Amino acid sequence: MSHELRTPLNAIIGFSEVLIERMFGELNEKQDDYLKDIFSSGKHLLALINDILDLSKIEAGCMELELSTFEVPAAISNAMILIRERATQHGIDLVCHLAPEVGEQRADERKFKQILLNFLSNAVKFTPDGGKLEVRATVEEDNLLSVSVSDTGIGIAPEDQAAVFEEFRQVGHHYTNKNEGTGLGLALTKRFVELHGGALSVRSVLGEGSTFTFTIPRQV
Repeated sequence: MSHELRTPLNAIIGFSEVLIERMFGELNEKQDDYLKDIFSSGKHLLALINDILDLSKIEAGCMELELSTFEVPAAISNAMILIRERATQHGIDLVCHLAPEVGEQRADERKFKQILLNFLSNAVKFTPDGGKLEVRATVEEDNLLSVSVSDTGIGIAPEDQAAVFEEFRQVGHHYTNKNEGTGLGLALTKRFVELHGGALSVRSVLGEGSTFTFTIPRQV
């Protein structure tokens, strides 16, 4: 099923990108706008399909962790690199604080990065231009690796905080004009953390910002 869904969509994305890059000649303004709409809509739909397929695997009990031992600081740095350009476009400052004891971790590295990237993407999305994002990683007393992302964004009302990890919920979307996500990012993040035997939490003050934290058992 994943092949049947992704293959034609990847063709649409690829061909529209080729045309946008003028590989087959110049475009007028309207053609350029239409192709960019096709490209961005295709990318959004592909992300949605990927998230739905991942969520379906988890709900069917078919999602397996690909465990390996990796350096947490390097994984965090890689995730931040992926979001840096978007943050820079909006004048958002990125800061990282790693405790000295944070080193190797045995986990699914790809999912670990995806968890962090979902947190970072969400933070950029709801942080006004000129704001600040802060990543912290520590090892807690009960031998838990704790990673948090704090922002100076719009915050989340107390009555909405319980819903942020629900599927297809985009709390606060009416406060921002930045590109919308799939509505599944935080729901998937929660499932990925739980697959590692961990937990998620959110602390937020409306109008001041939010801190999303995940903890997983420390394993090396």
